[in-house]
Amino acid sequence: MDTFDALIQELQAAAAGAARLAAAPSSAFTRRPHPQKWSAAECFEHLNLTTKAYLPKLEAAFSELQQSGLRSPGPFRMDWQARLLHWLLAPPARLRMPTSPPFFPAASEDTIPQFSELQQRLISLLEQHRGLALDRARISSPFAERVRYNLYSAFRLIAVHQRRHLWQAGRALQP
Repeated sequence: MDTFDALIQELQAAAAGAARLAAAPSSAFTRRPHPQKWSAAECFEHLNLTTKAYLPKLEAAFSELQQSGLRSPGPFRMDWQARLLHWLLAPPARLRMPTSPPFFPAASEDTIPQFSELQQRLISLLEQHRGLALDRARISSPFAERVRYNLYSAFRLIAVHQRRHLWQAGRALQP
């Protein structure tokens, strides 16, 4: 399996996990398990906000790669900062990582359909740009502008961030 297929598979797995969790009753989906913890719906809204912040950065980097004609079948490597973040984000949560105000969730009715739509946009980006050198373009993190990593790292971080919040949403749904 090539790198692009592996990334697409991770994003599809997150979409499938979201669909499973969305089958919960809406009262459970929007209920906070504790006043200081997010509901499952808030977890998904946070992921939606994150993906919306990533998309323009990803699109610009892909455009730059396309224009320069930099191609590679991979394999690609994650940047050292991204590897550390990946390890910290992987579920189960090892460390509580507070988010910044632009990413504070406010649950809405269309949270899961929007999550699915955004997943499809990420997958489409990968499919449209298959074969480009994902390790040759860099973006800044939407969470911290000074933190930069390559496109491959960005997609791996998006996927692990989604797994983390799917895990959190699953825990929020437990009675």
